[in-house]
Amino acid sequence: MSELAAAPEHTRRLRLGRVLSWVLALVALAFVAWVVPVRDRCWDPQAPQSTRVSVTRDDAGCVLHLKSGDVHVAREECGTLQCEPGLASTLTHARLGVAAGLLALYFLSTLAWAARWRALLAFADVELPLRDVWRVSIEAQAGGILLPGGIGGDALRIASVVSRPTRHGSKAPAAIVIASVLLDRAVGLSTIAALAGALGLGLGGAGKPGTGPFAAILAAIPVAIALGLVVLRTAPVDRIPWLVRGRIGGVVQPVLAYVRDPRALRAIAVAVGLSLFVAAVQLAVVRGLVLVVGSTPVAEKWVYVGTAIAFIVAAVPALPGGWGTADAAYVFFFGLAGIPVGAALAVCLLYRLFWYLSGVAGAVLHLARHRR
Repeated sequence: MSELAAAPEHTRRLRLGRVLSWVLALVALAFVAWVVPVRDRCWDPQAPQSTRVSVTRDDAGCVLHLKSGDVHVAREECGTLQCEPGLASTLTHARLGVAAGLLALYFLSTLAWAARWRALLAFADVELPLRDVWRVSIEAQAGGILLPGGIGGDALRIASVVSRPTRHGSKAPAAIVIASVLLDRAVGLSTIAALAGALGLGLGGAGKPGTGPFAAILAAIPVAIALGLVVLRTAPVDRIPWLVRGRIGGVVQPVLAYVRDPRALRAIAVAVGLSLFVAAVQLAVVRGLVLVVGSTPVAEKWVYVGTAIAFIVAAVPALPGGWGTADAAYVFFFGLAGIPVGAALAVCLLYRLFWYLSGVAGAVLHLARHRR
């Protein structure tokens, strides 16, 4: 009877969690929609900024979209206005050639990402060439786009490996496969946080109010994950019932079996090395996209700190693809870097486009494989 009573309570908690996640995402989307202008917003530099209005430019000059109606302004008078670029004009003037090069760099990093996961699978006794791991990883991108928090992508990666026979003819050990996916996420999170935190602190984050704490929190994430792995490896946590049973146990038990294997330390060390390269490429791609949209940050550290935080909040299981939470993080933190809100959202959308293109490539590979 106690189990039956607990089931409805568990269901209510799940529903409440979903509702709160959706509310968070929708609030974030509302914030972005309120802050980011689609058109340029201009004002007379000799008048208060409260006089700013939306502006559309044409060959003859520009059109001021006033509450009382549209007003056409000559080119000379339009040139005297001080303007904040909107999302549409920012994307229109983006440097597509540079963006194409960054897209190629992004796809190159997916090979390193696949190699990182392959390193963590090193002692699963499954013969997986790098191209197969890359194909499964890129197919998983499509699942990560369609479902919140990358859940579908992780399930696809696990299923693709568990279904394969080992070199001994048996099935791949599920505990190692599940733990490798969980650790792949943990290693990726820790390295992007460590690198962004180091850049934030190294570029002056600790010396000014309001900047050091964010970088310090990011730098603390890999320390916390490393300490957690040490505890799982050495402490008798398997004697704690609530930690090894139920939903928590479903996560802890595979990781516990993994990290206590003698071969785990070398696999994790190789994965961390590859992950540092992946993290460096991701930060470089985002910084390059800031250049693509024609913006120059006045506080460089916030670009890297904000990018890492955007990646982290994008994993919140709310809207698919991290819509809302990631966009709000880019707009807020890039604003601290001195980047206009329209440019900040443009960077977010372009990076998301790269992610979607990789997901499309994965979906095409998946359909082609099943057709064969």
